[in-house]
Amino acid sequence: MLARLVGLGLLALGLAASAIAAEAELPGDAKAMAAEIRSAIEARDYERFEELVLWRDVGKIKKRVVAFQIRRGLGREIESVTVESLDQNAVQKMLADGRHKLNMPVSQKVRVVYAEAAINKSGKKPTSVFLIGKHKNAYRIGLVVRTFEDDEGD
Repeated sequence: MLARLVGLGLLALGLAASAIAAEAELPGDAKAMAAEIRSAIEARDYERFEELVLWRDVGKIKKRVVAFQIRRGLGREIESVTVESLDQNAVQKMLADGRHKLNMPVSQKVRVVYAEAAINKSGKKPTSVFLIGKHKNAYRIGLVVRTFEDDEGD
């Protein structure tokens, strides 16, 4: 019995140490987050994106959609990566229906522009935008999630 308790205690200690180590590996500021995003795209490292995204409150369907969007960008040639301010009024308008919320506070966005032909006559190139902010002393990618339940499992 004592051996089992000691084993469980060591397991819990190991899990706590892993969580602390994982948090220590997360970017500490917006520029570092932009560099991590660039690096993950260039290296086709989906697992790193899994660590950068805060998946709290994300349903199964939403996770599949976000994963698809991330994977679609992996390995593409990048023209630029910029950290931009986030218009909080635009965020509030996006969330005004009350059916969605952010799963963490976001303060900036990282815009990734791919080095590809324009997507239409406007001249805009393919782009991915990630909402970022500080969560538990590290920068993470935040997501818009539902505030309601339905029978689709999302």
